[in-house]
Amino acid sequence: MATQERNVVGGLVLLMVVLWGGFIWHSEPSFPGSFVGSMIGIAATILLFIPFFYMMIKRSKSFKKWVTGKVSMSKLLLWHIYAGVLGPILGLLHSAHRFDSTVGVSLVLLMMLVAISGFIGRYILSFISSNLKDKKVMRSELQVNLEQAKKELYASANHYEIEAIIKTSSAFISRFWNSPAKTLYEKNILQIIDVLSDVEYSIRIHDAAKLWFKRWLKFHIVISMTLYLLLIFHIGAEIYFGLRWL
Repeated sequence: MATQERNVVGGLVLLMVVLWGGFIWHSEPSFPGSFVGSMIGIAATILLFIPFFYMMIKRSKSFKKWVTGKVSMSKLLLWHIYAGVLGPILGLLHSAHRFDSTVGVSLVLLMMLVAISGFIGRYILSFISSNLKDKKVMRSELQVNLEQAKKELYASANHYEIEAIIKTSSAFISRFWNSPAKTLYEKNILQIIDVLSDVEYSIRIHDAAKLWFKRWLKFHIVISMTLYLLLIFHIGAEIYFGLRWL
């Protein structure tokens, strides 16, 4: 299910980028102010504000408790994801590639940046930082196994030392230093250490990913709030100067 969701959202992000690149071949200055263009713009605005309400719900305990009594956070997150991609797509359709104003160009760029950064944070950084708990459990088990293997090696060495003292033959002492049992224990320890080092490295990668995930989240929130402020200004300006289709 998660893979299917990632593929669908990734396809929508790709569609958004393709639509944006369409300004090379197409531009319709009169479409954004038309009735159809305005309806698409209103639909885009509604979708773009769904992630904002999700953000408010997530950060308000009382509001979150009330809302989650009716709708689960996982479903709200799904709405947040799809609305965060479909909103910019409709926004691009509304613009009809009319990139002749600073506000319009800024809105388009911010919409795309928010959508792309959301995709990266949700499906790339979170994928890298997943399964950290399992890795730490595996590390603990390997450390226990390593200690047990060391004890077995020491016990084997003491066993052969005692036999060497009893027999006191140089041939047996040579056999002790090259015994198959002792080599087997050593190989076991080396294998555990090799796997343990890989797990340790993986955990360090996960920790670094968690740090970048926190930085990404702050960046995503900042550009999202900037987008909302600019979007409110754009809507206010359109209402103030009049809607052409009315």
